[in-house]
Amino acid sequence: MIALLFIIIALGIILEIASLKRDPEKVEIDTVISPQCNEPGAPFKVQTTIANKSRLPISYLAIRVVYPLLTQLPDSMKYSTRDNGLHAQIICMVKGRQRKKLMYEVSIEKRGVHLIGENSIEFGDFLGFRELSKKVHYRQEIVVYPKRLVDSGLADTLGSFCGDIAAKRILIRDPILTIGSREYTGREPMKEIHWPQSAHRGQLMVREFEYNRQISVCVVLSVEGISYVNNDEIDRCCEVARTTCETLVEKGVLVKFFTNSRLRSKEEISVWKCEVTSGRTGSLLETLGRVTNYANCSLEGLLESMCHESSHDTSYLIILPKNDKNGEEAADRLRKNTGQEVLILRSEQYYYPDHEIRIASAAGVENKA
Repeated sequence: MIALLFIIIALGIILEIASLKRDPEKVEIDTVISPQCNEPGAPFKVQTTIANKSRLPISYLAIRVVYPLLTQLPDSMKYSTRDNGLHAQIICMVKGRQRKKLMYEVSIEKRGVHLIGENSIEFGDFLGFRELSKKVHYRQEIVVYPKRLVDSGLADTLGSFCGDIAAKRILIRDPILTIGSREYTGREPMKEIHWPQSAHRGQLMVREFEYNRQISVCVVLSVEGISYVNNDEIDRCCEVARTTCETLVEKGVLVKFFTNSRLRSKEEISVWKCEVTSGRTGSLLETLGRVTNYANCSLEGLLESMCHESSHDTSYLIILPKNDKNGEEAADRLRKNTGQEVLILRSEQYYYPDHEIRIASAAGVENKA
């Protein structure tokens, strides 16, 4: 019996010495987050894979991860709150030559780009007297979309805007929308007679216009004038922009989106643009999730660039922050130069106190404060 005890003690000492000589490089960790972009409050799935390339088991392994302060972590996960985020700790045991996968979910309500990264991994010796650590330089970003507003006033404004565009096409007939000609019946006004076709045919011909051509609208988001520390203002602008674009698409409108914002983690260009169609809003939502308070160009430069990209019968909708002072003048010049409908939406028109029902996700779930 005593001999068996000595054998166990000797074996423990050998394993302890071997564990103290463990090479930290033989312990690898990889984390995959999916999806990379998601709705506010929707879960991100985090899969952490631990690979122990040594024959020796790891009885104690702690993975330390830093999450943004506003992250909702699983109840079972231990963490501490610090200035730079939530320092979470995941503890597990890994066998020799084992690849172990850990799955859990996190969520973030706040719009924007959020960084998640491992800080270090720590593993104990065989007897648990000491800890070895390895720094892990890893960062991964996730993008949270802006919320969609539920506002009857905004819906009515956009419906009236589309109605004005359609009515103007009928009342003020654009020669460029001519799709052909037909015989004159005597009921058409003289200004609709197509004189070249009449001379060619030897009888009076009138123009036929395309009244049912799909309406196209350029939606413009300007961040010029927003304070660099006013995150609530930029969030409201993005919520209005998302709601506007999606509502117009639902009404069958062709939508192009433009912004002068510097997008986080993207190359710096003067104007970002994307097309929005039914079932294909991912590019718009990611763009709005990356929008920052920094303007790459002025509102004038943004409108000039947009006009080069739009057709002659396009209408315009401009979303401006609360403190923008030049927006009205720029919109008047745009209306005068193009002769098209121009609508201005200001972010403060669609801001509600926290005690009211003010926002909903794209799934239509209302949040009550």
